[in-house]
Amino acid sequence: MSWTTRRAEPRSDTAAQPAPTTPAIAHGAAVASFLAGLWLVMAPFALRYQSAEDGFDRHWTSVLAGSVVLVCSLVHAMAPRETPWLLPVLFAVGAWLVVAPLVTRYPVAGHAAANDSVTGAVVVLATLSSAAAALRRGPRLRLRDRP
Repeated sequence: MSWTTRRAEPRSDTAAQPAPTTPAIAHGAAVASFLAGLWLVMAPFALRYQSAEDGFDRHWTSVLAGSVVLVCSLVHAMAPRETPWLLPVLFAVGAWLVVAPLVTRYPVAGHAAANDSVTGAVVVLATLSSAAAALRRGPRLRLRDRP
């Protein structure tokens, strides 16, 4: 009795189909948002945000917004076509970070206002570029359209 292994022949129906790709801009925007979220979580501790006299700790704005940006950008990077609803969430969080220093009256002497505004602008720009890339890609696939 002879034991031989037989090589599996590649199936012609799967070999002809290219793997779905996502434009590099969308991946770059997701990475930028993820890094911005990571920085927002770490910034209050790295820059030693000042506590406010009015009892509102500004570092929680950065930590909470950064956590939302981290999770949303990671999920959107993994499945951009299935999670287009995360782009408005990321945009809203980024816009909040831009205006939060004005609304909550951050201390002028601290780094928190500039850091949150600049990082929020990065999140907004990354979200807009990701949305533009999604519009160029065309309509997203529905579950029933998948092979």
